[in-house]
Amino acid sequence: MAKNFHTDNKAFMLYKDWEDIFQALDSSEEIGELVMALFAYAKRGETPKLSGGTKIAFLMMRAAIERDGIAWEEMCAQRSECGKKGGRPKKSDESGNTDEKAEQTAASADNAEEKPQGINDTAEKPKAFSQTKRFSEKAKKADKDIDIDKDKDTDKDTDKDKDKDKAIDKEKKKDAGTAKTVVRSFGTHKNIMLTSEQYNELESRCRSVGLSLESYISKLSQWLFTKDRHCTDPYRIISGWLDNDSKRKTEAKPKERQGCDLSWYDDFAMNFDLSKFF
Repeated sequence: MAKNFHTDNKAFMLYKDWEDIFQALDSSEEIGELVMALFAYAKRGETPKLSGGTKIAFLMMRAAIERDGIAWEEMCAQRSECGKKGGRPKKSDESGNTDEKAEQTAASADNAEEKPQGINDTAEKPKAFSQTKRFSEKAKKADKDIDIDKDKDTDKDTDKDKDKDKAIDKEKKKDAGTAKTVVRSFGTHKNIMLTSEQYNELESRCRSVGLSLESYISKLSQWLFTKDRHCTDPYRIISGWLDNDSKRKTEAKPKERQGCDLSWYDDFAMNFDLSKFF
């Protein structure tokens, strides 16, 4: 009977790359809701009703769970098929006849020993020995051929398992790349949209020159909220501020305050529809 990963598999995999997705959620309640949704799908195939960022995260994780589950079902099916083919076949008629002929040969040899010396004694013994040796060699060859066939089947199964492992590794790398492009909301008013890769890059640049990325994000978030505007490219704006302030620091002006000039913001800002991320 075919296996079903929802009911027969006792475990499912959580990937380390999902940590960023969990951290992007707004509250512990959403994280708990997402975890319970994953268990419901992995164990019973249920798809709970979710919304917002929790729904996006669940769809991504559900795809990985389903892919791993299908691979597990195929592996079980292959092992079951190999089990049906296992075991050494029964001896052929030729082997069976060999045993009977060997017994007849042994009996004729015993009878030959009882005959008086000189009556076909030298003719009977060599014939019995040659027949037994010939049939014994045939039986050994048949067993050797069976073992070779079993080794070939094992090698084929091993190659298939390796191909599946490569496919699974490829999908995992693909999921890792997708996690880097997940958009997260930052700022006091959650109106600064950056990918994980953009945020990590800006944070690394700020840390290298002793500046605070959260300060930039808070200022831009408050300004957008006050002006009731949406930003299409917050990464470019913050990157520009960071370049200017880094340049001022290198010019040895420690008393000069960090500048966040928003007068040129209209060149980069426009109404931005966030619905495509939900």
